[in-house]
This record gives sequence, C-alpha cells and structure tokens, in this order.
Amino acid sequence: MEIEEKYRVPWREELSANLRGLWMVGQSAPFVAIAQLIVALISGLAPAIIIFQTGELISNVTAALDLGVDSAPAMGARRALIILAGAVVVTQLMGPVNEALRFALERRFQAYLSRRVMTGVSDLPGMAYFEDPDFRDKLEVTSWIGWMPVQSVNQFLQGIQNVFSLVAMITVVAAKFAPWAPLVIVLSALPAGIAGWHYTSVVGMVQWRYSPEIRRATYYKDLALTLEPAKEIRISGLKDWVVGRQGSHWLAGKQEVWNKQRRTMLATLFLTLFANIVVALVFFSALRSTAIGRLDIGNFAAASMAMVGTSSGLIALFQSAASIRRNNYWLPNALRIMKLAKTDPRLDVSGTRPARELPRTGISFENVSFHYAGTDRRIIDQLDLWIPSGSSIALVGENGAGKTTLIKLLCRFFDPTEGRILLDGVDIREFDLADLRTRLAVIFQDFVHYKLPASDNVGFGAIDRREDKALLEEAARRVGVLEKIESLPDGWETPLSREFEGVDLSGGEWQRVALARAMMAQIGRGSDILILDEPTASLDVRLEHELYEHFAELSRGQTTLLVSHRFSTVRMAERIVFMEDGRIVEDGSHEQLMDRRGRYAELYEIQASHYRATGVLE
Repeated sequence: MEIEEKYRVPWREELSANLRGLWMVGQSAPFVAIAQLIVALISGLAPAIIIFQTGELISNVTAALDLGVDSAPAMGARRALIILAGAVVVTQLMGPVNEALRFALERRFQAYLSRRVMTGVSDLPGMAYFEDPDFRDKLEVTSWIGWMPVQSVNQFLQGIQNVFSLVAMITVVAAKFAPWAPLVIVLSALPAGIAGWHYTSVVGMVQWRYSPEIRRATYYKDLALTLEPAKEIRISGLKDWVVGRQGSHWLAGKQEVWNKQRRTMLATLFLTLFANIVVALVFFSALRSTAIGRLDIGNFAAASMAMVGTSSGLIALFQSAASIRRNNYWLPNALRIMKLAKTDPRLDVSGTRPARELPRTGISFENVSFHYAGTDRRIIDQLDLWIPSGSSIALVGENGAGKTTLIKLLCRFFDPTEGRILLDGVDIREFDLADLRTRLAVIFQDFVHYKLPASDNVGFGAIDRREDKALLEEAARRVGVLEKIESLPDGWETPLSREFEGVDLSGGEWQRVALARAMMAQIGRGSDILILDEPTASLDVRLEHELYEHFAELSRGQTTLLVSHRFSTVRMAERIVFMEDGRIVEDGSHEQLMDRRGRYAELYEIQASHYRATGVLE
C-alpha cells in the first residue's frame, strides 16, 4: 500500500523530535532520569561479568581439583565466585529499582506533556484550527503519546544497557574463543535488526494514516460512556448501533496496522532463525576446539553463553532503537501543536495597541465578508453596521443568517475574509488581543456547563477576582440566580454536577448562571461590551419575559449586542437589525420595523401568534 506523502516525517525532523522528546523527559524529572541511566549502565555490564566469571569459576575449579584447595586456581575460583555472587545480587536488585524509577518517570512526564499540549492548544488565538479535521486528527494522535516518550527513554536506557552488554559479550567471545567469532555473529544478526527497524516506520505511518478512523471510534465510545447522550441512546435503542459503529471504525483503523505487524513478525522470525543458525555453527566450532583440547571447559562455557548474548544483544539493540522510533513517530506532530500559536496561529496577533485608552465611540463593521476555510460560501456578505458606544442593538434573523458568526468576528475568533472591524475608530487587529477581549463580556449560545463549584461557574467571568464574594453575589443578583445558589447544600462551593457529589441544575438555571458569569466580567474586569448570544434559549416564555424586564439594568452604560431568533424578546433593544443570508436587510426600532410590514414584521407575527395565549405579549 502506498503511503501518502502527508504522513511521512522527514528523517531530520524525526531525529530532532526524538532527541527533543528525550530531553523533555529528562526535564520533567532530571534526578530520576539520571538514576535510571546509572541503573542501565550497571545492568548492561552485569550479565557479561556473570558470564565471564562463570567461565573463570569453571576453569579454576577444574584446575583446583588436581592442585588442591590452597593452590592459585582455588583462590581464583573463590575470587570468581565472590564476584559472580555480587554481580547476581546487583542484577536482582536493579530490577525493582529500575521499575520504581520507570514508574516515577512515566507519571511525571505524562503530567508534563499534558500541560505542554494543553498550553499549546490553549494559546491558539482563534478557532480556525478547531474546525480543521487534519488538526483534530493530529490532536487524536497526540493523545496516544502520553506514555510513549517515557517508553522511549526506557528503550533508550535499555539501548545503552544493550550497547555495554554487547561490547562486553563481544569481548568475552573474542577473549575466550576467537576474534573472528563475534564478527561472524554480528554480521549474521544485522539483517534481523535492520528488518525490524525498516518496518517500524511503515507501521507508524499506517497508524497515523488511519487516525481519522480511530478518532471516529473514540467518538462512538464517548457516546456510550458519557452522561449527556445516555438518555437518547437508551430511549432510542441505539446501544447495538453505537457499539457496532465503534467496532467497525476501530477495526478499519487497526486492520492494516495488524497486517503490517504480521509481515514484520514473519520477516523478523525468518532472519532471527538465520542468525541463530550461524550462532549454532560458531558454537559447534568452539565445541570442536574444546574436544581436541584447544579450549578448556570454562572458556567454552563462557564463550558459548556470550555467543548467544552477542546475537540476541545486537537484535535487542535494533529493537530498542526501533521502539524509540515507533513510540516517538508521532512526537514531531505533538511538538508542532505545542508551537502552532507561534509558528502558524492563523490569526494576526501582531497588534500591541492597548484597547482601553481610546475615547469610547462605538463599533463599526465596514464592508465585512467572511467564509470558512475550504469553502467559498459567504456566511457574512459585504456587511456594514455601526453600533454607537453605550447603545443596545438586537441582531435577529432565522437560523443560519450569520448572527453568531458576526459575534465570532467581533471576538476575533476569526478575522474577516474582506473588510474590517473598527472599535473606537481603530481596526481591532491593531489591538493587543488579550486586552481587546477583556472589554468583552459574552454568554455564548453553547456556553460551558462547568462541573465545578458555583463560585467558579460565576467567577470565571473575572478569573482574578473570583474569590470576591461581594462581586459574585452582585453578578448573581443581577440575573436573579443569587437565591438559588445560596440555597444549594454548600452554597457557593456546591459543585454543579452530581458526578462530583454536587447538584444538577435545570436548563433555565444554567442559563442564569451563564448570564451571571457575563455579569461578573462586566463588573469584575470592567468589560464595557456585553454580548448575549441566545441568552434565553433554555428559558420558558414567562422566565424569558421576566429576565428581559431586567434588560435595561443589565445593559445600562454598556454597548450591548443581543443575538436572538426569538423576535418577541428583543423589543426592548433600542435598535433591531434583521439579518438574512449574511446581510442586513432591515434596521430600526421595533415600532419602525413593524410599521414597514417587511420581513421582520412578518416573522414577528408568526412567532407572536404562538405566545399570545400566555398573555406575555399583551
């Protein structure tokens, strides 16, 4: 199967990423990493010492049988036995010590890497990457490597151990038997090692190539295991369908990997068999030398064990190198994600101008057009709009009219494809992005339900002042949710989720908590632009009406943008802008638009007819 070029990683970048990965592991726990290096050196030399001293012991014991217990061979046997025993004890101790160090290093690096990836993704200034399937695939792959660089360190240390062990084994074979023997064994083992190395890169590319299938499988698994979709899955009888889809995508993502691994195993088995045959031939040569008296029994025992150690050690060395390559194959992409905010933010973040020092004049959209990457369909089409500072404006229209996209552009999650947006007479791209956003207090249509204490859910509106109880209470009071929060079992410290031993709120209560978060931004950090994107979507008609009776208080002194598709709830805005297909088709007060008998009046009457029976609109 031909592997697409996009899944190949240049070898220089791969090598650099591997070295960087090892360095990062060392940074995460330097003393533990150094301790593991020392353990690897000791563990690498110990087997060769055991083999060498075993040969010495056998040779000296054989000679001592003829010369007596006080002879030099007897003393040599005792010395060999002491060294042998010490090496065996050290080898036994190194196992649990290495396991404890490995566990500590793995846990520390997992936390370290998670923080780096979270920081890298959170530093992305806009939303463009989150709607890019290729980026989502890379994020999925990144989630696979939480433990892999640690494994790479283990394999790296194992490789160092194998190098020392291999050199020691070669020395033993050459010293105890013949200098040509280790050369023959090494040459015979090379093909098996190279085969494993070669196929590793192919398997890595195949896994990456099928990462979209694995991401889909993960999505179906989350559907089955998480709370939100649980009700629909059960009421609709979707269990078998979800499980089946997860299995099919998982198999699709793994089948080719398994095929490649099977081919790798067969090739490696064949070449390893060849290497063992060569070792057997060298072994019989040593046995013949022993039989004719050229080699004593002790040297034969040491040499024969070292022969096996040389062959298996060389193959193990390649396996360690291949494992490092496999484990870190995706690391270059993780490192790219960590640096995306600096190397390719997809948003101009060069602005440094303070956003709070200008006279407050208003917001201007000048000939603004926008389309998402990969499509030419304009969501916003040559739109012009002026919003005076301190005024309240309602953006209304049917779903898909471009209302929420306009808010995303003002928040600079994206930049206009054409045109510009001015705040107080200055292109918003000239402002420092973080400073610009401190002027915005926003409740999004898909606001987050933080499964955290109520104090955090409200306090996140002004993170630096979330411990200020008076501010929290004022924000909650303004939207009518203070009494509800204070009635919770632990008041403000009650987690808003049963999953964390707290309580669940109704949809309307969550909506008010989100509004309180926006109020916290307004009063806690001085945000002067209030954006409410469908703020009453989860409220019934009466609660909605009650909330909008407080609209004047919420928007007093603020530039307020209210986005809604409910025409009956925006009458209190000073000005209503009706959008259709990304353009403004009507603009005026409620009374003016009703008098024109245009699209706004038509849709208002359609919606209002459903509510008149409640008496809310009378």
